[in-house]
Formats: sequence, structure tokens, C-alpha cells
Amino acid sequence: MIGILFALLSSLFFGLYIVPRKLSKLPAVQFSTLMAIGFSVGSIVLYLVQIALGNNEGLGDPDLLFAVLAGAMWATALMLLVKSIDVIGIARSNQWKNLQGPVGVILALIVLNETATVNPLFALLSGFAIFTSALLFNIQSGKQDKNQNKRGVILALTSGLLFGSVAIINKYVTDNAGVYSQQVIWSLSILGSLLLYQIFTKQLSGKMLKKGKDLNLGLSSGFLYLGASLFFLLSLKTTEASITFTIVQMNFLVVIVLGIFVFHEFKFKGNKKRVALGLLFALAGVALLTFAR
Repeated sequence: MIGILFALLSSLFFGLYIVPRKLSKLPAVQFSTLMAIGFSVGSIVLYLVQIALGNNEGLGDPDLLFAVLAGAMWATALMLLVKSIDVIGIARSNQWKNLQGPVGVILALIVLNETATVNPLFALLSGFAIFTSALLFNIQSGKQDKNQNKRGVILALTSGLLFGSVAIINKYVTDNAGVYSQQVIWSLSILGSLLLYQIFTKQLSGKMLKKGKDLNLGLSSGFLYLGASLFFLLSLKTTEASITFTIVQMNFLVVIVLGIFVFHEFKFKGNKKRVALGLLFALAGVALLTFAR
């Protein structure tokens, strides 16, 4: 039960961490870098607090090398997601990104062999029901042309594939190395990957550190992601990845509410049936999940 609670808390933070992007004018890679800085600083502080409390997770475990790979993949996924938000908005990009749900479930069942403890049929049906809700929320703004819409969707879908793959690595490292040490290595790998990308593409600039509002927004996003990742990893310690990852996809509820009522990315009036049907599929996904264990 505690694992389910952690997954729900993680879902809340996953719905909030990308919101500061809507308020920032920085290029995608610069915003992502600031977010990675916030995530890294927060992870290091949290790790030191755990050390002071007697945590025995070391940073020399060889399984943490997988966290380095996860960081590079996650950094790529984040940039794709941020670019997608710039093109089609936070509500629609998040729903397409949630392809990570079915991807994560399928990989968990196959790679991690969770079919021994999870009913694969109900797990898959749950994941696809929640993703179907994303398709129903795919409401295109009249301001977007077809090419722009297609590009934004492809960016978000690709980020979902990468995020889903990273979740499986997270589960393996959590089981074999730990939570807090993983966060340190994972976050630093994300930051290092983004910095290397900017060095090779000659985009690295210290100007992003001088823009007060954008600086605060980027760092805030990183601290919010710290909460999302912490509760996600803690959930993985006691719950199967296929279950945790499906619950986390419920972050769409937070994002949809913000997209409609705060950022006004599309009108609720005139789309009531699609929104209602989308919510119905999401709830069906949750109901199916209860039969998966």
C-alpha cells in the first residue's frame, strides 16, 4: 500500500514539474539545463541528509553505471518534451508523452519478468486505456497548422518512448543499488549530457544564469522533478514497475486541468464529450489496474 501512495505522490509532482516551462522564454536546451542543475543540487543535498541519518548507500556500486545511461536517455527525452510543449502546448504534449505508460509496462513485463507477480493482461489493458485517454485529449488548437501539429506530436511520442525505457533502468538500479545514490548519479548524468550537447553544438552560454525569472523557473522545475523522481523510486522499492508506472501516468489529470483552466490551451466548451470520454478511459485504466495484482 505504501508503494501505491508513493506512486500517487509521484504522479502529482510529475504533473507539476514541467509547468514552469510555460512561463519561461528560454530555449529548450537552456531551460532543460537549469532544470538539471536544480535536480542535481537537490539530489546531492538529499543524499547528504540521508548519510547524516545513517543511510549506507554508496556511490561506488557498479550498477550505478546504468544510472549514467538513464541520465543521457532522460536528458534527450526532456529536450524533446520541452520542444513539443513549445509547439503544441503542455496539455497535448503531456498526453502524447504518456505513451511511456504502455512502453514501460510492456518492458517491465518482458525485461523484468514481472508476469510472475502481475497479471499481464490487466496491466497492459490498464496502460493502453490511460494512453487512449491521451488520444482523446488530443484537441488541436485552431492556431496550429497540420505540419506544426504533426511535429509536436512526434516529438512528444519520441520522448515517451525514451521515458518509458528509462523507467525500467530505474527499477533495476533501485533494486540493486538504491534510491538516493541513484538520484545523485542520474541527475549529474542528465546535467553532464546537456552540457556536452551544448558544447558540441556551440550553444553553451552563461547568460541563462543571469536571467532572474527564467533562472528561478528552471531551477524550480528541477526541484519539483526531485519530488517526482524520489517518490517514483521509493514506490519502485516495494511495487512492481508495471504497476507504479501506470499509476504515475495519472499525472495527466493535473496537466489537463492546468492546460484548460490556467493556460487556456484549448476550450472546454465544445470539447466536453471528448474530455468526458478521456476521463472515462483514464478511470477505466485505474479500475483495470486493481485487477493486475
